[in-house]
Amino acid sequence: MGFKGAWNKRNRLIENPEEYYKLYKKLQRAYKLVREAIRRYGSFELLKGRTSARDLEELLEEKKQVVEMLKKQVREAHKGKPQITEEDERLKELIGELNKAEAEVRALEIILNRIKRYEELYAQYKQMTEKKAYVDPKLWVRIRKMNETGERKVVKTYSRATTIIPEFVGHTIAVHNGKTFVPVYITQDMVGHKLGEFAPTRTFRGHPDKTGKVVKKK
Repeated sequence: MGFKGAWNKRNRLIENPEEYYKLYKKLQRAYKLVREAIRRYGSFELLKGRTSARDLEELLEEKKQVVEMLKKQVREAHKGKPQITEEDERLKELIGELNKAEAEVRALEIILNRIKRYEELYAQYKQMTEKKAYVDPKLWVRIRKMNETGERKVVKTYSRATTIIPEFVGHTIAVHNGKTFVPVYITQDMVGHKLGEFAPTRTFRGHPDKTGKVVKKK
């Protein structure tokens, strides 16, 4: 099915590819910062699998209440005592718990801020790509540069879900099929289809031989 058939009926392109690519890079950086913050500050006991902003806000409020409660207990235990002596084991335990709770609050605030930033960028990305044909931004930028310079060389990609657009016509794109890169020469009739359609993930080796004897059911 050619360009005027499949493409015009089912797909629309993103208007500004450069802005799309910049937003994609920001989103990738924000995602890496979230992963880094969770790995560095968020232990399993602290997060317990909760990584959405709403869940973390609730957890942060709980931790802040714990901090306030511990501060109150420390003030009451410290009342009338100018300095901490060796006998004040309970007071030392409370101070240790308070320091740990305050560190958890700081860690949660860092993680929450980064997740909010990521969700904000993802909302912009989703709004830009909604009801639009998906094209891998890195592949798109590479093809555009090659079109400007007139260069023709094989471009490798893992993005099987990328929709073939008119700018790809005349290029050879090596699409990964799970094992190797399959070179696919893009023609006009491929526009509107996905790259993965032309790089099968299974190899058909023919039907089994029928020379063997057929066992009849009794």
